[in-house]
Amino acid sequence: MYEEDLDDDDCGEAEFEETMKLKLLRRIAFLASKLREFIGNMIITTGKVVVTILLGSAGMMVPSLTSAVYFFVFLGLCTWWSCCQAFDPLIFSCLCVLMAIFSAGHLIGLYLYQLQFFQEVVPPKDFYEEEEEEEEEEEVTQEEKENVKLHALVSVFQFIMKQSYICALIAMMAWSITYHSWLTFVLLIWSCTLWMIRDRRKYAMISSPFMVFYGNLLLILQYIWSIKLNNDELPQVSGFLKRKEPGELASKILFTITFWLLLRQHLTEQKALRLKEATLSEVKVGKEDDEQDIMKVLGKLVMAMLIKYWIYVCGGMFFFVSFEGTIVMYKIIYMVLFLFCVALYQVHYEWWRKILKYFWMSVVVYTMLVLIFIYTYQFESFPDLWKNMTGLDERKLEDLGLKQFSVADLFTRIFIPTSFLLVCILHLHYFHDRFLQITDLKAVTSKQDNTIYSREKEEDKMLEEAGEKRMEEPEGEGGKGRWHLVIDRLTVLFLKFLEYFHKMQVFVWWLLELHIIKIVSSYIIWVTVKEVSLLNFVFLIAWALALPYAQFRPLASSICTVWTCVIIVCKMLYQLTSIDPKDFSRNCTLPGENETKVNLEELKTSVLYSGPVDPSEWVGLRKSSPLLVYLRNNLLMLAILAFEVTIYRHQEYYRCRNNLTAPVTKTIFHDITRAHLDDGLVNCVKYFINYFFYKFGLETCFLLSVNVIGQRMDFYAMIHAFWLIAVLYRRRRKAIAEIWPKYCCFLTCIITFQYFLCIGIPPAPCKDYPWRSGNANFNSNIIKWLYFPDFIVRPNPVFLVYDFMLLLCASLQRQTFEDENKAAVRIMAGDNVEICMNLDAASFSQHNPVPDFIHCRSYLDMYKVIIFSYLFWFVLTIIFITGTTRISIFCMGYLVACFYFLLFGGDLLLKPIRSILRYWDWLIAYNVFVITMKNILSIGACGYIESLIQKSCWVIQAFSLACTVKGYHIPTSNPDCKLPSGEAGIIWDSICFAFLLLQRRVFMSYYFLHVVADIKASQILASRSGNYYLFETDSEEEEEEEKKEEEEPRKKSAFQVLYGNLLSYNIIKRIFNILKFTWVLFLATLDSFTAWLNSISREHIDISTVLRIERCMLTREIKKGNVPTRESIHLYYQNHMMKLSEESGLDEIDKNPSQASGLQASERMDSLDSAASHDSISSSCSIHLWYSAAHRMFHDDELEESEKFYVGQPRVLLLIYALYNTLVARSEMVCYFVIILNHMISASMITLVLPILIFLWAMLSVPRPSKRFWMTAIVYTEVAIVIKYFFQFGFFPWNKHVDYTKDKPYHPPNIIGIEKKEGYVHYDLVQLLALFFHRSILKCHGLWDEDEKGDSSSNKEDTDDELSLTGGRRGSSASLKSVNLAASVESIHVHFPEQQTAIRRKSSSSISQISHRSSFSSHRSKRGKCHGVSGIGRTNCKLCVIKSHCGLCCFRTLQVYMPIRQFFYNLIHPDYSAVTDVYVLMFLADTVDFIIIVFGFWAFGKHSAAADITSSLSEDQVPEAFLVMVLIQFGTMVVDRALYLKKTVMGKVIFQVILVFGIHFWMFFILPGVTERKFSQNTVAQLWYFVKCVYFGLSAYQIRCGYPTRVLGNFLTKSYNYVNLFLFQGFRLVPFLTELRAVMDWVWTDTTLSLSSWICVEDIYAHIFILKCWRESEKRYPQPRGQKKKKVVKYGMGGMIIVLLICIVWFPLLFMSLIKSVAGITNKPLDVSITITLGGYQPIFTMSAQQNQLKSLDPSEFSDFMRSYRGNTAALQFLEGYAREDITRADLEGNSNSLWTISPPSRNKMIQGLRDLNADFTLVISWTIQRYKNMKYLISHFFSRTLEEVYPYYIKAPSDSLAKPIKQLLKGMSPDHGKQSMWENITVSLVKNASEEWWVLNQLGKRHKTPHESLELFIFSDKVSPPSLGFLAGYGIMGLYASVVLVIGKFVREFFSGISHSIMFEELPNVDRILKLCTDIFLVRETGELELEEDLYAKLIFLYRSPETMIKWTREKTN
Repeated sequence: MYEEDLDDDDCGEAEFEETMKLKLLRRIAFLASKLREFIGNMIITTGKVVVTILLGSAGMMVPSLTSAVYFFVFLGLCTWWSCCQAFDPLIFSCLCVLMAIFSAGHLIGLYLYQLQFFQEVVPPKDFYEEEEEEEEEEEVTQEEKENVKLHALVSVFQFIMKQSYICALIAMMAWSITYHSWLTFVLLIWSCTLWMIRDRRKYAMISSPFMVFYGNLLLILQYIWSIKLNNDELPQVSGFLKRKEPGELASKILFTITFWLLLRQHLTEQKALRLKEATLSEVKVGKEDDEQDIMKVLGKLVMAMLIKYWIYVCGGMFFFVSFEGTIVMYKIIYMVLFLFCVALYQVHYEWWRKILKYFWMSVVVYTMLVLIFIYTYQFESFPDLWKNMTGLDERKLEDLGLKQFSVADLFTRIFIPTSFLLVCILHLHYFHDRFLQITDLKAVTSKQDNTIYSREKEEDKMLEEAGEKRMEEPEGEGGKGRWHLVIDRLTVLFLKFLEYFHKMQVFVWWLLELHIIKIVSSYIIWVTVKEVSLLNFVFLIAWALALPYAQFRPLASSICTVWTCVIIVCKMLYQLTSIDPKDFSRNCTLPGENETKVNLEELKTSVLYSGPVDPSEWVGLRKSSPLLVYLRNNLLMLAILAFEVTIYRHQEYYRCRNNLTAPVTKTIFHDITRAHLDDGLVNCVKYFINYFFYKFGLETCFLLSVNVIGQRMDFYAMIHAFWLIAVLYRRRRKAIAEIWPKYCCFLTCIITFQYFLCIGIPPAPCKDYPWRSGNANFNSNIIKWLYFPDFIVRPNPVFLVYDFMLLLCASLQRQTFEDENKAAVRIMAGDNVEICMNLDAASFSQHNPVPDFIHCRSYLDMYKVIIFSYLFWFVLTIIFITGTTRISIFCMGYLVACFYFLLFGGDLLLKPIRSILRYWDWLIAYNVFVITMKNILSIGACGYIESLIQKSCWVIQAFSLACTVKGYHIPTSNPDCKLPSGEAGIIWDSICFAFLLLQRRVFMSYYFLHVVADIKASQILASRSGNYYLFETDSEEEEEEEKKEEEEPRKKSAFQVLYGNLLSYNIIKRIFNILKFTWVLFLATLDSFTAWLNSISREHIDISTVLRIERCMLTREIKKGNVPTRESIHLYYQNHMMKLSEESGLDEIDKNPSQASGLQASERMDSLDSAASHDSISSSCSIHLWYSAAHRMFHDDELEESEKFYVGQPRVLLLIYALYNTLVARSEMVCYFVIILNHMISASMITLVLPILIFLWAMLSVPRPSKRFWMTAIVYTEVAIVIKYFFQFGFFPWNKHVDYTKDKPYHPPNIIGIEKKEGYVHYDLVQLLALFFHRSILKCHGLWDEDEKGDSSSNKEDTDDELSLTGGRRGSSASLKSVNLAASVESIHVHFPEQQTAIRRKSSSSISQISHRSSFSSHRSKRGKCHGVSGIGRTNCKLCVIKSHCGLCCFRTLQVYMPIRQFFYNLIHPDYSAVTDVYVLMFLADTVDFIIIVFGFWAFGKHSAAADITSSLSEDQVPEAFLVMVLIQFGTMVVDRALYLKKTVMGKVIFQVILVFGIHFWMFFILPGVTERKFSQNTVAQLWYFVKCVYFGLSAYQIRCGYPTRVLGNFLTKSYNYVNLFLFQGFRLVPFLTELRAVMDWVWTDTTLSLSSWICVEDIYAHIFILKCWRESEKRYPQPRGQKKKKVVKYGMGGMIIVLLICIVWFPLLFMSLIKSVAGITNKPLDVSITITLGGYQPIFTMSAQQNQLKSLDPSEFSDFMRSYRGNTAALQFLEGYAREDITRADLEGNSNSLWTISPPSRNKMIQGLRDLNADFTLVISWTIQRYKNMKYLISHFFSRTLEEVYPYYIKAPSDSLAKPIKQLLKGMSPDHGKQSMWENITVSLVKNASEEWWVLNQLGKRHKTPHESLELFIFSDKVSPPSLGFLAGYGIMGLYASVVLVIGKFVREFFSGISHSIMFEELPNVDRILKLCTDIFLVRETGELELEEDLYAKLIFLYRSPETMIKWTREKTN
């Protein structure tokens, strides 16, 4: 059953497939038949068209009676076709036959006429003959015509037929314009009339028969008058018919085609109307509806756009009509119409709407009249007619626009108005009514009628319906359904786009509404300033009044619009040619010498005397071309004014349509209010975008006022400054608001008055201003400064732009003052009420309305912290820069203020707001005072500068008087009195003013109260003197835990994981994986670097965390209204520790503290006495006791949010935080670095003090530099800045010749550091900032006031333990770890014993140790402290006695001496020391310095900058300074080693002091004199000094911590790895280094061993260390037994050795062969000389070629040279070794450069020898080629007495001493000698001149021909080795083999041989026991057990003498 079903299915499928095939075949057959029918019809139609075109062409070629047959048949056919009549095939065929017969007869007639007989019968000039003439070109065969594509032709034809009426109307106008006559004038009127009719298509169709008839009539008449006839035979009719070329018929026929098409379309449509019911077809309803809806929507959108914006097209056409070509009266009337429309639109909108239709009708009528007048004026009789009627001459008629034009110009003149007419008619008929509807503000349509919104609501429904329709479609139409779905979706997306575009439009319109008033006023003022005239004065008055008084702004816009229209019309009228400025211009005469004091040259630049005075220019009118550019500003002004009212009306329309009201505040983001300011960074930015001017508008106005002052610096700027002072004097915002209207009125009046001054009096009366008279003492500079009107120096109107900007902002601020009183505005924007000045900022924080931001929980909080916490210090930096960049007396006040606030600013911030503002307002007042005084003094700098230069130069220098405004005539600088142009101006004063105002707003902000609370908490914590509850422990349990953690297997790193995964992927993903791996590796590296930085600053981070928690505690108390104290924090800790003690069992320890502590002490003493170096202390406290305690007990939501925020930061920000923490943690080192860097750059006595204090005070202070040092550094830096600043004034004598003395090292100002230079305090500023930054860190950590606290607490009875612990922990690099438990011992209940021992501090260095410098710790500790206190008392008593006996001077001296003595005494005799060993680092620093000296030795000599060390040593010349520095450097290294070995701190201190003073004295006083260049210009010396400073720092650290008690072996032997192994072996390879170290160690170490025994022990230890390293490597990388070596090892190590040996063997050959070819340099000849001698007599010819005569070949010459030897294999092979730069052409003069001086007997003998033809006579030619290093080559060749083939043309100059001719390049073959090169021939002649004679030679076969005698020589120079490798190349191959290869071979042979003799000592399995024995020897030597040292040494010797014992000792350890 199932099988039958399957069979039925198969049969059904087969039938279905067969049916589909049949359908497909039927459809193909149907399409083929249709295509065949279509092609046949097209062929027939095309044939008819071609025949018709050929008939027309034949008729138009040469008009005649016979050709008229063709033409009339053509017209008949076309007219018949246009009448919608079909051609019967039979009739058309008959017509074709008849025309063929006629054409044949026509051709026969033409042919017969060529015979002489017919020409005699009918003369050639006969009328009938002319009719018969036709050109043979009409015989165009139909086969040459190409067929076009059928589909394109049909489509184009259908489109033309549909638009035929438009084409016909355009053709009528084009016909009339192109061919001017009364007959075509009818067409113009006809077309214009049809255009004006509303239903123009209907009437065009009705009149189409008449168009065809009239067009055919015109064609016939034109054809007749185109026949070549005389005027007598066919006269012309003026204005109607003229005889023209036949070619015009073609264009007219094209025009007539549109008439035919229109008639055919008309008849077709009539026929279609009659057959409408019969021709209706079925209309499909369904899927097409959607497409129609879409098209309707798109059509409506396009139509809506045209309705809206077509009026702008009309306005643009107004401009096109008015400004195209020459300006004439009818164009001005066009512009008047346009301006009237725009002005009415701006002034009264409703009136404009009422008259708009009549306006367009008037424009159309006026355009018709213009067309008629221009068209009719072109006829010959009309110009005279117009002249008679109007009485105007031709020039005035041309101004009206009536002028006869050429055909091309006439087309332009008529076409443009015609196009304008069409545009206006289209608007009037199609868009005007709808435009009035949509612009009616009183009848606004609802929003729901909008296409976008209505469509948006139906979007989902449409999609659902579309989906249902698609589902219902049959399977065959699935593809079409999907396509419709795509169309629907695209439609929805397009509508969405329109929606977003609409929203963007709304936003842009709102933005324009907010700012259009600023745009309009700014542009109008700019135009008035750019074109100063009487006409523009109206604009300035209008807007100067409208800006501050907003009620006048609409009136100002209207006035400006009307006045702009008037100006445009006036300017256009002034351009008419009938108006000539020469008619009313006037020439003014120059005044006499007594009438003015102005010189003649300057007087000629006056407006009065530079040319004719045109009074219209003063008004604002002038001739200009092109006019559109001249009117551009006025037209743009008009457009902006119209756009302004458009914006207002559009917004009114939009709000009415959407039922909206205008916003209360003019903001961008309407949903952002004051409540959103603290929500986040984005909302904060939005808020300030909305309300920035509301909040900071007043400050902006102040800044713009300062900008006016700085830009102008004249009399009116001074008035602005006084007003600024008056306004700022009010201080309070409310008081300023009261005076602000008066200030705005002042700005309005002053800008108006200044513009009136810019206009001045009219120049037409030729009267100058009174200040230019002979009695006035005014020069041009003073007139410019006073801003007086003048004809020579006109007032600069651009200054008014700055005044306007100030007026604009002041007007906006006045509006802001009014808005502040509105409740709605205050709700949205917040109030601008100032904070109460009586408020105590340090105590008020309970009712603060703004949130706390100190603990950053967002990026906004971070910015708040930057602004409110750190801006104050940044402002002080700005003040400092302001004071130092301008050298004047005024700027000294900035420095004083900056230093005051830097020192006392922290305390100032805690005072009440009134006190803070009092100080700050005084600073602002001083800043404004300086600005005002600079402005007042600018009259001297700009007006009286010449007299000041001559008489009072010190005034210029003291006040930095220099004119900063352009336009003044400033004399050139006098060498004795230079103008400080770079130090003048108020730019930095303005910047300072801006930041001062900003900081004042910070002080007045509630946010600042949080900062004050935090500062108050920090101040409370800062008085604890390092009293942290935080210290590190070194408990053994912790160390064991760390060891366990180290032993645990590490997790796989990101690199290992990625590497494992990378191998599993395929090749396709490899690139992606590599990129991914690289990115992950980069991120891992970033994380690792961040973690490393955090580990460096871990102590700082922990302390900062604790301090932040404690500050949060105190801040919480402040917010509660309580008085914050440290006791509150102690209470927190006490309560928590009580709980902690109960939980952890600390109570038990507290019961018996002495027993526990005694046990710990005994354990520590035992650990100290043992040989091990692991000293430690056990403690029950954790590593971060209070860190964890604070976290456990104190909970705060803000802190938790802050921690979450910081943890979740991106990696880059985390890296920045880590860098900042590192900077803070190492701020002390940053200060040191900046101070040293400043001294390196400045290198003066002023900066020398602080580096010395660093090395001899700060770095030696225990545990860290005191407050006194930092205050000394700060005060000294400030004093140094003041001193430098004071000596920057130019009136000091040494500052007058700075360029001459700036590079002299011994110039006293350069030595002292008071020289005048750029950037003299840049580094001092950085140094000062670093010092204050460090001071803030110390205050933050409670380390600033510890000195005072320590002194005050020393008098207490119970402080011995505290001082003892503090003394014991004062080492360790002045780290912040040095803290104690002084203040909270009682609260914690953890008591430590009195016997305190040294605590080993773990640090980053593995070489830190602890030395207990006393055998009895506690008693000496107590005694030392007691003696210290009593010693101070005794010192004070001694000082009192000395003061009473020696006097005050001695007392003061001892007051300085005694603290210094006590300081160094405490340094040398410390009670405890956290000893360390940094000798290795010091030695490394000394080594680097030694290398710098050797390789930079040229920097330590006088004139050795260009030399190198090898050349100087080879010449036995060594700079003395270099020698001294080498010896000193080496000597200090030896002394340092001796001190290290002797462990004498006193010697190290003395050495440090001597070295510090000596190095500084040498580097900064002696060396500059030796090298004759300043230290700051000696980079090598600077680098050496910097490394030496690193050494000083390490040395100070060593002194402070003390030397270690044990120095065990080499520092490289601390670990047993490959790095230490190779470094140690490299150390031993350095010549004499190992020996020198061993001998020095033996000399300065207490030992019983002899020198030989000492060296023996050292050698054994080195040998055992090397073996230990190899054994350790074997343990790490074990080799299993019975396994062969891996190929990687064999080929890696063995292959490398093989390659290395091969390279060594063949190195000389490779080196010598490649050094010249690869690294060789071209060595061109310097001199080429030729000498020719005959038979040993006096030389007859000598000549040299040098410099310009030695020329290189250019590329073209070289290519020609190579081409000439193309077939010569030997020559090409030779030339392969030479490049173009290796070849030199020498041009030698043919005349000998020396006279031929030969004695007469020798002369006669030589003549005889030459005449003897049987004897040989020798000719010797020698040449010398001189190259670099004076290498000369000489060779002589001997030839027969003939001069043929004697001259060598090509010479090779090799690197040896023999120059040879190049035989491969010499052409020819000698028949006598076989294959032999031929030399060149030369001619020799003897020239005589009176008693002198010389020889002249000439070469015959030269490549470069010359007109005179000369010789040419080509030199091929071999490359030479570069100078850097010359020392190796000089040895040669054999020398290299002898000196290099053999020596290396000897060493290699020693390595490979003699191994068997050392097996016993080399192959030791385990060397640990021997290594321990050596270590024990070192240990007992350090502890002074010398007898034990002898015993152990004997044991070691015995071990090496006894092989059996050695075997036992070196066995592997067994369990």
